[in-house]
Amino acid sequence: MAQVTVGVPVYNAETLRPPRVTIGVPVYNSESLLQQCLENLAAQTFTDFKVIILDNASSDGTATIARAFADRDRRFEYRCQPRNVGAKQNFADVLEMADTPYFMWRADDDLSDAYFVQETVRLLDAAPQAALAVGQAAYEKNGRTRITPFPHRWPLEPAFLYRIRLLIRSRASWIYALFRTEELKASLRSVYASFPHVNAFDHLVLFPFLMTLRVVGSNRTKFTTRFIERTQTPAKRGFLDPGPMATLRADFVRYCNEQTPKLLTGQAAAAVLMRPIFWMYAERSYRFPKILNARLRLMLGQAPTGKAKSYD
Repeated sequence: MAQVTVGVPVYNAETLRPPRVTIGVPVYNSESLLQQCLENLAAQTFTDFKVIILDNASSDGTATIARAFADRDRRFEYRCQPRNVGAKQNFADVLEMADTPYFMWRADDDLSDAYFVQETVRLLDAAPQAALAVGQAAYEKNGRTRITPFPHRWPLEPAFLYRIRLLIRSRASWIYALFRTEELKASLRSVYASFPHVNAFDHLVLFPFLMTLRVVGSNRTKFTTRFIERTQTPAKRGFLDPGPMATLRADFVRYCNEQTPKLLTGQAAAAVLMRPIFWMYAERSYRFPKILNARLRLMLGQAPTGKAKSYD
């Protein structure tokens, strides 16, 4: 549990109730990016939110920037872990601190347009059956931006086909969209309990919302993932050990197969038909050609330079 807190509990000035949205910002050594991230959140047109900045025991100026922002804007609260607990645990801890109906994560290097929170709140308010609201997914790297629109359901499109299309067209950045808090907590706990890996865990957290079609989207707002090099180390030309990569991919597929009967209750045939689709969805973990390439290089006598990471 975090030990240091700056800021006071936030209440809506008009209704004297807690805000509707919590935005969790898990950070570590983020002094070069944090100010812009927080300014982007402060400029949102939707204002009924609070921001929890959870510092994973940074060793740079992150704390100074976060404390100054919390002192300036009462919607922002700074907390600090007593020790470094790892990025994924910090990610989970800030969600557990949320006590509002809606929640979203925000990475320090990502940005959104000013009405992203407003539009995603509108979507969930208008669709009580939905649990996740997303916008356009933009990816910015080396000065170029690629935008992927939300895949709306086509007129008369069967649920089975739309489910497949949602899985294939979903973006990793949807993990930073707006969720119903308690449903997100349940999904994250399930993944952490059954999938002991770092890579692709975000896609499995999204999995139940995609499978049950409880995702709504809008192309009138945009979330931008920025790929920023944080170090100047040269690119490695090595490869990962194919064994752990294959294990992780198999665990990914296994999780999908185990969860599907629970998600598609009374739809046994649909659950069986989804099995080959999960093999395609598992490309979100380690791509099959990458594993084959690594196995070939291993057969040629080359030594792997690393292993697939897990939480352990």
